[in-house]
Amino acid sequence: MKAIFTLVLFLFLLPVSAQLQKSGTPQKLTFEEKVTVLFNRLTKDIVLEPGQGEKIKPLVEKIVRDREAYVAELKGKKDDGRLMTKEQLQARREKRQAEEDAFKAEMKKILTETQYQKFEAGLKRKRTPESENSLEIKN
Repeated sequence: MKAIFTLVLFLFLLPVSAQLQKSGTPQKLTFEEKVTVLFNRLTKDIVLEPGQGEKIKPLVEKIVRDREAYVAELKGKKDDGRLMTKEQLQARREKRQAEEDAFKAEMKKILTETQYQKFEAGLKRKRTPESENSLEIKN
């Protein structure tokens, strides 16, 4: 009887302990890890030819560097209590769009036409119009 009770208790406590281990603050990624993750995400569906990866890697590094600088800038403004004005936000959006367009132009030079089409398809969000308005999470 004690063995059965112990077994049942073990079966109930095992999932609880697994959930407790997952909680907590996530580890911060290093610069190289961020570059690798973004590089893999951008080239996920693309079969790269030799040499293309070395041309794309510096572009991805620039994106990660720019993101880190922007986050540091926002944290500094938050700590100082300064908020961005509408004009500053609009200028930031325009700058980000220009950087994105420049990145896509560079990628178009590096990739073949079919590779670039797969790259563009990978950038689009995989949402349907009805799921954008819904609060349900679909798997």
